[in-house]
Amino acid sequence: MSDSLKVRGCRWIDVPGASDARGSVNFLEFGQALDFQPRRIFWLHHVARGQWRGRHGHRESELVFVALNGHCRVHLDDGTVQETVRLDDPARALYMAPWVWHELTDFAADTAVMVIASSPYEEAEYLRDYDVFKREVKGRAR
Repeated sequence: MSDSLKVRGCRWIDVPGASDARGSVNFLEFGQALDFQPRRIFWLHHVARGQWRGRHGHRESELVFVALNGHCRVHLDDGTVQETVRLDDPARALYMAPWVWHELTDFAADTAVMVIASSPYEEAEYLRDYDVFKREVKGRAR
């Protein structure tokens, strides 16, 4: 798996941790691995076979995705470049800046994904129409 992502504003974060005979522990420390102070944490789980989550972009929120269990695919789109990655390792988080359209698909039955957000939920901050997202991203590039 390549460490660099092509979509602008997205990158992998190596999540520090430790393992011994008892198992593993991983952690994200605010101000170190996370460049923002989390304002909301939520998790996706028991996603029905063939269903998706996301399918939107954000004007302001930064997000970090961590597969706590199982795996899924994350489709990323910055308005120019599109890329699909597999989220499957609790020791590797996916950082996503604002202005990235994202969709999570192909969830394994046992998948749980934690999402850490830089802002509280605010519906007006979401871009839920892909054509509007593309138009606003293009307008920002001017």
